[in-house]
Amino acid sequence: MEPVKHKARRALRWSEKYFKTDMVYVAKSGFWMTFGQVSAVGLVFVMAIVFANFLPKEVYGKYKFILSAVAILGGLSLTGLGSVVIQAVAQGKEGVLKDAIRTSMRWGIVPFSVALVLAGYYFFSGNNELGFAMIIGGICTPIVNAYGLYGGLFSGRKDFFRSTMYAMVSQAVNTVLLLVVAVFVYNALVLVAVTFISSVLVTIGLYNHAMNRHKPNDVRDPSMIEYGKHISYMNFLGVVANQLDKILVFHWLGAVELAVYSFAIAIPEQVKGSFKNLFGIALPKMSVLHSEQLRASVIDKFLRLTFITAGIAAVYYVAAPYIYLILFPKYLESVWYSQVYMLGLVTIPGIALFSTYFQVRRETAILYKLSVAGNVVTIIYSAFLIYSFGLAGAVIENGASWLTMLLINGYYFAKDGRKRASE
Repeated sequence: MEPVKHKARRALRWSEKYFKTDMVYVAKSGFWMTFGQVSAVGLVFVMAIVFANFLPKEVYGKYKFILSAVAILGGLSLTGLGSVVIQAVAQGKEGVLKDAIRTSMRWGIVPFSVALVLAGYYFFSGNNELGFAMIIGGICTPIVNAYGLYGGLFSGRKDFFRSTMYAMVSQAVNTVLLLVVAVFVYNALVLVAVTFISSVLVTIGLYNHAMNRHKPNDVRDPSMIEYGKHISYMNFLGVVANQLDKILVFHWLGAVELAVYSFAIAIPEQVKGSFKNLFGIALPKMSVLHSEQLRASVIDKFLRLTFITAGIAAVYYVAAPYIYLILFPKYLESVWYSQVYMLGLVTIPGIALFSTYFQVRRETAILYKLSVAGNVVTIIYSAFLIYSFGLAGAVIENGASWLTMLLINGYYFAKDGRKRASE
C-alpha cells in the first residue's frame, strides 16, 4: 500500500496548484467528513421516506413547526460558543471547552424561561399539544446545546475521524428511535418528545465518553468565552431569520402547506449542510493564517466553490422531478419549490467564507453589522413575500435574502481589503 499512498500524495500535491489549498489535509479530513455527510444524508432520506409515506401531512407539518419554534428558543442559548471552542482548541486552549459548557448551561435559563411563557400562551389558547411541546423543548434544548460542544474538541484537534464517528452514533440512535415511533404513532407531540429526550440522553452519554477517553488540557482563555457571547448575540437574529419562514407558513397557510414546503427544501438543505462540514474542516486551518494569506485563501475558495455549487444546482434542477417521483410521490407539488430553492444555494459559499474571515479575525463590530443587516433583510423579505405570494414567496425569499447577504458580506470584505492596502 505504501507505493499507492505515495502516488496518491504526489497527485494531491500536484493538484494544489489548481485548487490552491492543502489537498492532502482536505483528503484526510474531507474523507471522514464526506463519509459522515453521506451517512447523515442517508439517514435523513430514510427518515424522510418514512415520514412521507406514513405520517399524515398535517401531523408532519405540526411536527416541523414545533421544531422550528424550539430552534428559535435554542437561538437564545449561547450558540456562538461552538465555533469559539474549535478556534480555542486549534490554538491549544482546550480548557475553554469546559468553561463554554458551564457558561452555556447557566445561560440555558433564558430559553427555558421563554419556553414557559410560550407554553402558557398555548395552554391559555386551548392548544395543550403545543404547550407541552414548548416545555419539552425548553428543558432539553439548552442541555443538548451545552454538552454538544464536546464535538469542538475533535474539530479543533483536526481529528475528523472521531468527530464523524461521534456525530454518526448520535444521529443514528436518534433516527432509529424516531422512525420506530413514526411508523406506529401519528402524533406530533410524541414525535417531539422522542426527538428531544433521546437527543439529551445520547448527547450526555457521548460527552462523558469523549471526556473520559480524550481528556482536554486545562489551558484557558476567558476572552474566548466573552467573544463567544458576542457571536451568540449576533447568531440570534440569524436563527430567527432561518426559522421564520416555517413559522409564518404554518400560521398563515397551515400545517399541510408547511409539510409541502419542508419536503421542498429537504434535499437542498442537505447540500447546504455539506458546506457547513466543509467550513468545519477549513476553520482550524484558517484560524492560524496571517491576514494576507487568509484573504487570498477566502477569495480563491469563494470563486471555486461558487462555480461548483452552480453546477450542483443545475444538475439538481434537471433531476428533481424524477427524485420526487421515486422517493416522495405524495409530495410532487414540492418539486418546483425545491428547484427554485436550490438555485439560491449558489450564494452560500461566499456568505460563509466572508463571514468566516471576519470571525477568524475577531472583527466583532463588522460581524454585528453583517448579522443585523443580513437578518433584518431576511425577516422583512419573509414577512412580505410569504404574505403576498404564499409558498412561492417562501422559496423566492430565501434566494433573495441570501443574495442580499452575499452582497453585504462582499461589500465589507472588499472594504476591509482597501483599508489594509492603504495601511
